Amino acid sequence: MANRDERGTISAVGLAVLTVILLLGLAAAAFMRGGANVAVEYEREMQLRLAAESAVETAAAKLEQNPKAYGDPPARNQRKKITEEIAKENVPVGADIELHIFLEGPDAREPKDVLKVTAAAIDQRKENLPDGEKWERAKIVRAQMEKKGEHYVWRRWF
Repeated sequence: MANRDERGTISAVGLAVLTVILLLGLAAAAFMRGGANVAVEYEREMQLRLAAESAVETAAAKLEQNPKAYGDPPARNQRKKITEEIAKENVPVGADIELHIFLEGPDAREPKDVLKVTAAAIDQRKENLPDGEKWERAKIVRAQMEKKGEHYVWRRWF
């Protein structure tokens, strides 16, 4: 009789061990899938950031050559959209990224010879994120230029 009871216990322990191994395998698969999603999200964020930086650098290079390349610079606390002008410069951007580029005049605390170049790269893919909300994904980058003599020179990212 003792043998029959032991066989049942061994079978129950074996099933419990098999269940634990199965759960560990499922957890590992979920972890790997989550890691792949993080990598895809990071890649998209970098595409947006690099598109915005490329637009800012294109505008800055043109302003370094010719301070009136986009017309008169904006006055203090003013903004001027130059998206259409930059689009003609062949900035490398993916088909589903929308760029908006602005020149901004200095604010009240800055010297009058400061010019800010701002670009926003907006993801046009309308994907729902895992939380179910419809977020709009974008990256905004800004750079500051300063007028030295007759030309603008690069100062910094900020």
